[in-house]
Amino acid sequence: MIKELSTRMVLVVDLVDKVKGKLLNKLIKNINLIYKDNPGHCPNCHCDEVIGVEIMGAKDGVLLWECEACEEMFLKYTADKTEIELQNAKYCWTNSKDWGYVPRSKFN
Repeated sequence: MIKELSTRMVLVVDLVDKVKGKLLNKLIKNINLIYKDNPGHCPNCHCDEVIGVEIMGAKDGVLLWECEACEEMFLKYTADKTEIELQNAKYCWTNSKDWGYVPRSKFN
């Protein structure tokens, strides 16, 4: 049975406060671990609940992986490519009132 991929959409500012320099250094502990596909389990705590994280203003689709249990994040692309995408998304802003009604239970 194929497991459905869970994802969440966030803004960069949801992940890191105003940071000067590389954003990746605040998010990823081990930039040598790169998983093109969902790793299926967290290499840190071995939890099976790893979700894709989409960053509003960055490339379409999943940019990072995140463990639901320990909240450790992992790269999907190289550190350089990921940093470029994060920097591009750094000033992205949205007004949640423009989204229409979204039930609180659907918030990330």
